[in-house]
Amino acid sequence: MFKFMLLGCIWIAFYLKLPAQEVSEVRNKTSSAIRAGFNGSLIYPGFRGGLEYPCKRIELTRYRGKKAPKTRVKDRYLTVEAGYYHHPTFHDNLYLLFGYLLRRNKSRGTYWEFAPAFGYSRTFLGGETYRVDHQTGVVSRVRRPGYHYAILSLGGGPGKAFNPRLSIYSRLSALVMAPSNNIVYVRPTLELGLILKPRHFLINEPRIVSRIKGKQK
Repeated sequence: MFKFMLLGCIWIAFYLKLPAQEVSEVRNKTSSAIRAGFNGSLIYPGFRGGLEYPCKRIELTRYRGKKAPKTRVKDRYLTVEAGYYHHPTFHDNLYLLFGYLLRRNKSRGTYWEFAPAFGYSRTFLGGETYRVDHQTGVVSRVRRPGYHYAILSLGGGPGKAFNPRLSIYSRLSALVMAPSNNIVYVRPTLELGLILKPRHFLINEPRIVSRIKGKQK
C-alpha cells in the first residue's frame, strides 16, 4: 500500500505542457481552497470534502481571422479529499483520495471540471459478523468487520463562481474499489457542495502560462 501511495504522489506531481506557443510565464501568489458537500451513493447519504492546492493556470488566447480574440482560462490543482457514505444494509465506506483537478473556466463565472483521484478505502460492514474456525468449529464475533481497498475516483461536472472566494459545484463520479471478491467493485456517487477560498490560506505561487494560437490580422 505504501508503494501505491508513493506512486500516486509522483503521478499527481507530474503533468505535461500543452503543445502551443508560450508567450510568457509568471507566478502570482494565491490561496488554496476548501471544498465540502453532500456526496450521495445511489440513494445513500454521505459527504466529501478536502483541499484544492493551486499549481498552474493556463491562459490560452486564440486568434481566428479578423474576429476578436478569445481567451480561455484553465486551472490545475493538487487535491486531497476525504469521503464517506452510509449504506444501512451493506456497509459504511470511509476513504481518502489524492488527485489532480482540471478546471476549465467559461463565461460569467461558470466552469467545468474533471477530477481523477485515487487512494485508500476502508469499509465497515453494517450487520454483526461472525468467523468460524473450521478446525475447531468455534464461532467468534468479528469486531469492526470490513475490508481494505485501493480506490480510484473518476468524475466531473459543472460549477458556478459567484466571486473569487465562493463557488458552488456538482460532480458525478464513479468509485472503483479493488480487490472485491477477486473482481472490481464500482459505485456511482453524486456530489453537490461549496468551494470556499479564505484569504491567505495555504498560499502558493502557481505558474501562470500565457499562450497564443493563430495570428492576429
